[in-house]
Amino acid sequence: MSQEVKEISPMGKAIIAVVLIPTIAALNYVGGVIVEALKAPIWGDTWATMLGTLIGGFWIGAVGGFLYNIIMALTVWGLPAWVWGFCNIAIAAITWFMMKMKWTDLKKPMTWVMMIVLFGLAYPVLTTAISIGVFGGGPLWKPLAAAVYTATLSSTGNFFLANYAQNAFTEIIDKPVSFIISLIIAQRIPKRFILAK
Repeated sequence: MSQEVKEISPMGKAIIAVVLIPTIAALNYVGGVIVEALKAPIWGDTWATMLGTLIGGFWIGAVGGFLYNIIMALTVWGLPAWVWGFCNIAIAAITWFMMKMKWTDLKKPMTWVMMIVLFGLAYPVLTTAISIGVFGGGPLWKPLAAAVYTATLSSTGNFFLANYAQNAFTEIIDKPVSFIISLIIAQRIPKRFILAK
């Protein structure tokens, strides 16, 4: 006769935390591959960072997300791309902040507003800074984002605004959708497995 476990032991929590980190990296990779296969105008490779943060807390999400970027830099993107790991740290920080502010209830309008403001408008400031500062900026390789870049640059002549506009275009869709998916999954995980407080 089996009895339901009410509380996970400290050792069990440590094991969950250790297993979560490579799982986050792997799930981010899967998300990115699926998005590329579908030729979607988004990234799809940070949702597991959000999920890991919702389950394990800021450090688990940040380390798992950063690990994903290190693996990609060493295998696919090229070594300089490791700096994108700071974006996954920012994603974990925003997710953690949303949790602390209790902006995780999809039935509340404030959750939707803050998803768009923080993930869709504020976060692209960081991606734009990295894109220009490290890689020189310019149009993204995703066709719709590149079209936004070209249209913004031709109408305003502002290189920085064009880079921000294309980043905001992709992130204002990608990150809120990723956050919603992560919230839905996290809400279905038994509470005793949630390490984040």
